[in-house]
Amino acid sequence: MAIYAVHCSAGDGDPAALERAELLRLGFCRAAFVCGPVWLLARRLWRPLAFWLVGAVLVGAAMAAGALGGGAAVWLYALSALYLGVEGRALDGAALSRRGRPLVDLVCAPDASAAERDFFGRAPAPTAARAAQRADLGPPSSAPPEVVGLFPQAGR
Repeated sequence: MAIYAVHCSAGDGDPAALERAELLRLGFCRAAFVCGPVWLLARRLWRPLAFWLVGAVLVGAAMAAGALGGGAAVWLYALSALYLGVEGRALDGAALSRRGRPLVDLVCAPDASAAERDFFGRAPAPTAARAAQRADLGPPSSAPPEVVGLFPQAGR
């Protein structure tokens, strides 16, 4: 069983927002581990890619200056690959949250299609959500309210 994070732009049952929901499988990301910079570029994770590039330039400059040996550079690359493998999905989820798609649900399922079925099965129906909002508002009244905030209307 895998855990999937559901990122959606609105959690109020809006059908258009639910259609754009994105599922991310949490856990170790082999693609980010094997080819990290390409994976960051493909997922449009610009900030982590910029940090990775700055780190690569610094390691290259240290090697050129003779302050860092080849073995240490290989270990640093292996550590950066391990970090991207472990934290890649979290970086992707944080980028989705910054783009206006916050985390709305976590789903445990054997595969992505089962996770989608489970999420959409639990998602509130659009008509039920709108009916609940209308019930909370109460009947519309034509008379103005007697108290606005903490102050009564003028002249009363």
